[in-house]
Amino acid sequence: SRTNKNCFYLAKKYKITKVYNNYIDMIEDRNIDALLVLVSGDQIYETLNNIISFKKPFFTEKPPGLNTSETKKLCLKCKKYKTLNMVGFNRRFYSIFHKGKKIIEDNGGLLGLSIEGHERFWLINKKRNSRILNKWIYANSSHTIDLLRFFGGEIHKINSTSFKYLSKQNNQFVSSIKFKSGAIGTYKSFWLSPGGWSVNLFGKDIKIDFKPLEKGIIINKNFKSSVIKPDVTDIKFKPGLYKQMIYFKNLIINSTIEWPAQDICESLKTMQLIKKISNEL
Repeated sequence: SRTNKNCFYLAKKYKITKVYNNYIDMIEDRNIDALLVLVSGDQIYETLNNIISFKKPFFTEKPPGLNTSETKKLCLKCKKYKTLNMVGFNRRFYSIFHKGKKIIEDNGGLLGLSIEGHERFWLINKKRNSRILNKWIYANSSHTIDLLRFFGGEIHKINSTSFKYLSKQNNQFVSSIKFKSGAIGTYKSFWLSPGGWSVNLFGKDIKIDFKPLEKGIIINKNFKSSVIKPDVTDIKFKPGLYKQMIYFKNLIINSTIEWPAQDICESLKTMQLIKKISNEL
């Protein structure tokens, strides 16, 4: 909690026996094995920068930095102190994504990928501070941009066009992408128009649509469709979160991070991709 007053209230409500004056006191407790960093997006970088040297494994919400420079600094610091870490791109753990990905792979592999990451910026604008708003493509669009790497793998070439409309920052984006696998793809995002997030996977004789992202539809060459059913944990809990925490637990136990989880250094590739899509200098 941001304040001690609320800390004591929550501790009493949920019967938590220990309350700390600040997060540094908590980290220094020898009984603390690992950390969850769930602060707001504009506070993540500073918090991580302060805790990495304690060498305790941590899970952090995305983005680790609001630009590539911040993320790179954290990556180098984690390497220096050998601090295990994991970044919370929870959509990498959607069970329907993994099932859809396998179906495409079993049918000859991915041929094409189309992702739309529209942001309802006229609504967001009223709720966030200026630092987050000015870096919204890192703070929030990183979810959909990261899915380019999740589904398509590493990128060979990208061409991007973006422009500002009634704004100081770019808010209209179109990118064409060639992946190292040979597949091609597009990323589109228009922040001032109605729309949501979607992923389309194209394979031989098959197409899979995720729109919204929590719903998967398989379409075969006869145009018959069927639903991809999520795992029980994605029904019981918010999709992806349960499995994501299992991977973090395994990171703590085995001292090794496993795909699709990624640490700060691996997530730097997504931050660099954002920079290319946004045409940031």
